[in-house]
Amino acid sequence: MKDQQAYYINGIGIVSPQKTFDPADFLTEITAYHENVLRSVTPDFKAYINPIQLRRLSRMLRIGLTAATICLRDSKIQTPDGIITGTGYGFLDETHKFLIELLEQQEKQLTPTYFMQSTYNALAGLIALSVKCMGYNNTYVSRGLAFENALDDAILQLQDRPNANFLVGGFDDASEVQYIASKRNSHFKTEYINSLELFQTSTKGSVQGEGAAFFMLSRNAADTTWCKLLDTTFIYSPSGNEEVIESIDAFLEANNISIQDIDLWIDGASGDAEHDRIMHDLSQSLFSNTFHTRFKHLCGESCTASSFALWLGAAILKNQQVPAIVKVHPDKNPERLKNILIVNQYMNKNFSFFLLQQA
Repeated sequence: MKDQQAYYINGIGIVSPQKTFDPADFLTEITAYHENVLRSVTPDFKAYINPIQLRRLSRMLRIGLTAATICLRDSKIQTPDGIITGTGYGFLDETHKFLIELLEQQEKQLTPTYFMQSTYNALAGLIALSVKCMGYNNTYVSRGLAFENALDDAILQLQDRPNANFLVGGFDDASEVQYIASKRNSHFKTEYINSLELFQTSTKGSVQGEGAAFFMLSRNAADTTWCKLLDTTFIYSPSGNEEVIESIDAFLEANNISIQDIDLWIDGASGDAEHDRIMHDLSQSLFSNTFHTRFKHLCGESCTASSFALWLGAAILKNQQVPAIVKVHPDKNPERLKNILIVNQYMNKNFSFFLLQQA
């Protein structure tokens, strides 16, 4: 562990392809998708964003600002000490609109809005302006490890500022441009499926997801605490199963926790028959006796899908229950819910581990 000190998740706000925007509602309504694109289920934006400001924002900025606002309200903090976000591709829809307009109008009399709302740091800046946060503000654009880098940065900041509160988030949109390009590379399935049957398929590719998730991270517990984040780490392009297993063992050993202490693990399988081989092997070897859950049939695959997994793990610990929809074996229940390990993979290259503990 980085400094033998737990970090507390003191608030969460998430807008995803499921109805997750209400912190008091834990996967009671499940939405299935049939066209391989999972778009966010959104609340009434006017409940979170000033109507005058709302009309000038793109759809994804509305989703991101709403998720951040829900997190701030949940944590009872009006202004955080810093804002850190991570995104794989940013706002591709706005980028697409800007480039189309640039070509059609031959670079003359362009609308600045599309360009302004297409930059990677547009959301972090928007949140800062909305809540008058003049502190640290950073955005990571590192594909499948973007959210992990944002979280790692927040942890480093908190080591220097133990009494601070950092708003950390991950976001990506289900852009049609990205979907077409990724489908050609077999990142997404060519045949339409029911998203809830994602793990029953045996073909290449996953389904496209989107959303925004924000977490209030602190070194101090509060009456709004969801759980502890003991540690996080990631590896890039492992050589095979052995390197992944060795990395998990070393990660747990650094935190004085054994595999037997893990009550539940969240598997980042994506429904891609090729990319999920390591995850399937882990479930049969290292985690053969550990309660098993999955999540990408609910949120789809994206560079920052691990933020959905972090919300799921925190919600399980807070509510002390496991929704049937995420269980690999629906007829089983864990004996206790104290320690949760998240093992996520993106395109079989980016692997990240989150260790959570009941607060």
